Amino acid sequence: MNSNIKSSGEKQSLDKDAEINKEKLFLNFVKNNILILILIAVFLLGIAVSKSFTRIYNIQNILINISTIGVLALGQTLVMLVKEIDLSQGSLMAFSPIAAISLSQLILSKFDLKVIQGGNYVVTGMSLIIIFTIVVGILTGLISGLINVKGKVPSLIVTLGMLYALRGIAYILSKGHPLYFTRLQGFKWLGTSKLFNIPICFVVYLAIGIIGILLLKYTKIGPRIYSTGGNEKAAIYSGVKTDLWKIIAFAFSGFCAAIGALIYSSRLESVEAAQAAGYELSSIAIVVIGGTTLEGGRGSIFGTIMAGMILGIVINIITLIGLVVWYQTIIEGLIIISATFAYIYKRMTGRAVLQM
Repeated sequence: MNSNIKSSGEKQSLDKDAEINKEKLFLNFVKNNILILILIAVFLLGIAVSKSFTRIYNIQNILINISTIGVLALGQTLVMLVKEIDLSQGSLMAFSPIAAISLSQLILSKFDLKVIQGGNYVVTGMSLIIIFTIVVGILTGLISGLINVKGKVPSLIVTLGMLYALRGIAYILSKGHPLYFTRLQGFKWLGTSKLFNIPICFVVYLAIGIIGILLLKYTKIGPRIYSTGGNEKAAIYSGVKTDLWKIIAFAFSGFCAAIGALIYSSRLESVEAAQAAGYELSSIAIVVIGGTTLEGGRGSIFGTIMAGMILGIVINIITLIGLVVWYQTIIEGLIIISATFAYIYKRMTGRAVLQM
């Protein structure tokens, strides 16, 4: 009798343990794949909201929009992983191509070639403009990184100053007028061409993201970046050149801003000093959604790519249902505020545990 009761109790205990294990497995699955699940849910919402959502031209528009802001978020991810922030990305998207045009004009004028004709039309020097745009982007990132590291100036202050300075210089160089690429043969290729119905700009964005994922996961770059942001003092004692990796992170952010500028300008076939205003906040929102923490050392480029697709689809749904673009700004602002509160809560609970 007692043995039967005992075996029955053991069975109930085992069943309870099995249920708890299943629940834990389910919660772990949701936790580890939360972004993928949200992406699926948002995609299904898009299908439910509008019949136009799944049409090929709409999907292509989503991918193009994701590429422009998403590539900025890739650079922002690396900066935030080393516990810094880059607020200059949007301004750099305007400054780098305008500076590149000015440099190309300066060089080609030596050979009696005019880059700008008919007022504001760029007519030649495409290769130089592309190269200089990327070089200017990287050099600007390097300058921000050097000021932050060597001058011991917080990145928030450095890049905020850069945001205003770059925008102002862009206005001076362009004289406040937009510059058009409609007469520059081949320039619109990056922003409008497609490979098997997939926009080339999205392929470029995805390629940069995949290379970033591989470098962080399978090379020494990853541990150095994560340790720099996670525990800088411990990283220094371990021989990691944290200053160098911070500068590299800012240079990569500048590179991504330059690529974003080329995609944006190629698509619109123009560039102006006012373009991409506020894009740096969109990139921060994407990075935060993707799970990269404000305290550095944690996050991933894969999460950023997933988050970029989620935000891109949400913005597209907002457009399809006829809401004004201001709702996009509200959503991004709420995301950043929520992430800040989550960070504060985490710090407070962490201190409470230590005190106990």
